[in-house]
Amino acid sequence: MADLIVFRCPQTGMNVQTHLEKQQGAEGQSFEAFTCPACARVHFIDLVSGQPMSRNR
Repeated sequence: MADLIVFRCPQTGMNVQTHLEKQQGAEGQSFEAFTCPACARVHFIDLVSGQPMSRNR
């Protein structure tokens, strides 16, 4: 079952929500591409934490 993930769009600063299948304790980091409805750009969401990819990850 997909989880509701809410994150802040890095381009607009708006809160964005989506349904993605989170993974439990996966080794390493697993990201999924997601088209943001706030800015229409592609963001990568970490499937373990539910947070968008940042510059330091």
